[in-house]
Amino acid sequence: MHILFILKDFKLGGGVERVQRRLSEQFLKDGQRVSFFVMNGETPDTEGDQRHHNGGGSGIAGLIRSIILLRRLIHREDVTHLISAKEQANVCTWFATLGSACKVIYSRHVTLDSTEQKTSPSSLRLLYALYLCGSGKVVTVSTVLRQSLVDLLPWGQQRVSYCPNAVISEQLFQAAQAPLPAGLPGDYWLALGRLTEQKGFHLLLDAYALALHRRVLPDLVIAGDGHLRAALAAQAQRLGVAQRVHFTGYLHNPYPLLRHARLFILSSLHEGMPTVLIEALALGTPVLACDCQTGPRELLDGGRLGLLVKVNDVPALADGMLRSLSARDAAGPSETMITDAIRPYTSQHAAQAYYQVWNQ
Repeated sequence: MHILFILKDFKLGGGVERVQRRLSEQFLKDGQRVSFFVMNGETPDTEGDQRHHNGGGSGIAGLIRSIILLRRLIHREDVTHLISAKEQANVCTWFATLGSACKVIYSRHVTLDSTEQKTSPSSLRLLYALYLCGSGKVVTVSTVLRQSLVDLLPWGQQRVSYCPNAVISEQLFQAAQAPLPAGLPGDYWLALGRLTEQKGFHLLLDAYALALHRRVLPDLVIAGDGHLRAALAAQAQRLGVAQRVHFTGYLHNPYPLLRHARLFILSSLHEGMPTVLIEALALGTPVLACDCQTGPRELLDGGRLGLLVKVNDVPALADGMLRSLSARDAAGPSETMITDAIRPYTSQHAAQAYYQVWNQ
């Protein structure tokens, strides 16, 4: 079996990239041959014996070149199974595998109405109809997201499956044992992710400032980088909380921070299945999450495993922060409950789910 991952790009710290990398490493452990094809030519930070192939670049011309290159690669390297992620990669894969005997999985990692995507809902309906009319299968990263696709294309429901993300591996626990970065407070709350509109860090800062007027709180650490960093730093200054908010920038290994945080806060406006929330649970860190359309409610079992608050609601998020201070003194979820909830997200379990989809 030669498994090829197709990605539009490979952003450092990206959640999709992280779970694809862990899935690929599990496939290698299972004795499979694994390669990556990245359309814009970025090099995946993978471990192990995985070959990397460059695509044709960005834009329409880059997409066309990538289709040609991918088609040649499939035949030259005897690729048997493919997994594509993100819509441009899905489109590239569909054209490149026309007439091919390869087993293809097109994956969907974000909600269908994601504000960051450039594809309209009507275009998405057409694209997924094309994927399902071919020989491929579609995989979503949450059961709610699967149902939304089935509602969109009910005739294709037998070809749409849910596969959990490959999040938890031995490397995660090993990485979490590293020393904490220097210069940060000993007692802190943590938010982690790309500094983009989707992640709702502007709401987080407003909520933190509001809650800070009512009680003494731990400092807030925001780990990650992105185009909103300067704007968020300026917002913290305007709110008068700049001395209590610490921006770390991109961290190659954020897991010691996550392991030692007093609380992990997910302020996202939308998610598919937030990997960092799964990682926080695995490392024993209490969580507070905005109840966006897919992901947190499913993972946190309706709030039994962590606090859920209304999405895109600053007062609700501030109240959740204050509730977390008393919640830590109450009986939290048992270790057995946490273990049962995160078991599907181990690399081994996720890989088996993909094998099952291919073998259906």
